[in-house]
Amino acid sequence: MVVGVVSDTHGNREGMLLLAERLKSLGVQTLLHLGDDYKDLATLAQAGLEVLGVPGLYCPEYRDPDIPNRQVVELGGLKFLLTHTATRTAYDGPEDLDPELSCYEVDAVLFGHSHTPVLEERQGIAWINPGHLRNRTDRGNSPTFVLLHISPPELKVQVHRLADGLPIQEKIFRPPAQR
Repeated sequence: MVVGVVSDTHGNREGMLLLAERLKSLGVQTLLHLGDDYKDLATLAQAGLEVLGVPGLYCPEYRDPDIPNRQVVELGGLKFLLTHTATRTAYDGPEDLDPELSCYEVDAVLFGHSHTPVLEERQGIAWINPGHLRNRTDRGNSPTFVLLHISPPELKVQVHRLADGLPIQEKIFRPPAQR
């Protein structure tokens, strides 16, 4: 199973449509969106993808108690925590999961906010940031997205440049068998 991951689209419609085209050409049907902007989920869904996501820190939806700021999804036998930030913030409500504590219940934490791709393992847990999808280089990073190749017991993660679709980073994680 291959799943796309994106964060920090910030209304870049042209980039989102290019991303949808790239993902669909690879047979990817599901996209996880990690916030900023929450309304961009609709644009990506209209482009023909199944989109699951959470709001970004500065989206008005982040303060809406009816919309979860973090959620756990199970895909291909692995559990993923979707969050915009890697830590709790002053804007979190008491019902919001703490990524640093909840990580022990999932196989991977998917987060955004920093606009910088991250593929690292922290205490046996994959922490993955797809970067950003702004229409320009931001904080020294060009627009990127992630592909999750889910094949337990392995999770292969690739960071791809949006411009040409080529992978620029790759890491294989082996989550513990019991979680």
